[in-house]
Amino acid sequence: MERYYSCLSICLLLVLVTPTAHGVTPVPHLKSVRLCNQCSKCDSSKCPPSESYPHMTAFDDTLIAGALQSDYVDLHDKGVYSVPDVKGGQSTKYNAYFGWKSTSGSASGYHRFSNYMDKCSGGQTYLTVDKHGKVSLRSLKSLETLAEADWKSYNPPKKLNHREFRFWVSRSTGKCLTVFGGNKKKRNVGVADCKFNGSNRGQLFAFRFHYHQAFCCCGVHNE
Repeated sequence: MERYYSCLSICLLLVLVTPTAHGVTPVPHLKSVRLCNQCSKCDSSKCPPSESYPHMTAFDDTLIAGALQSDYVDLHDKGVYSVPDVKGGQSTKYNAYFGWKSTSGSASGYHRFSNYMDKCSGGQTYLTVDKHGKVSLRSLKSLETLAEADWKSYNPPKKLNHREFRFWVSRSTGKCLTVFGGNKKKRNVGVADCKFNGSNRGQLFAFRFHYHQAFCCCGVHNE
């Protein structure tokens, strides 16, 4: 009997400790209400590997998101923003979604980033910047020059080169991708003169592959 109560005590302790071991209380059943209300189209019953569509994060760990890559950015919004970082299961109100697909020209060294979640917003859209310095999601055929969709990475100084952060420089403008807007929850992403000494932390970005329970379409998420 004593052994039974000892086992019972240990089991109860595990139940109490486990949900807070990582500082997150699991959400039993994930829903994607905001996404489904805007885009019910789903071309698969299973998400592709999330490693193929990583999330871009800023130096302050906020999420860099375009349309439907966050509950903070609506379907028809072509802007790109820095928004609060919410991983799947951390909230009953907000969800995580699939991010960016990177393609690169091995000869040029430039990358292009397409938005995985644009299946309901007109087809393949890319991270671009126009001649006025406005960063937005646009299709390649709508650009004045393909250079508007090309980005090249540069390493930061050694003191900042510890979490895979990079500068991303536009081929068309020669300027760096930059987060603006102070301490607002939803801040604009644009371009500005590069500060390669790292004095502008808003120009440092990293790709993260660890997003679990991220939705790839209405009602479907990875594990």
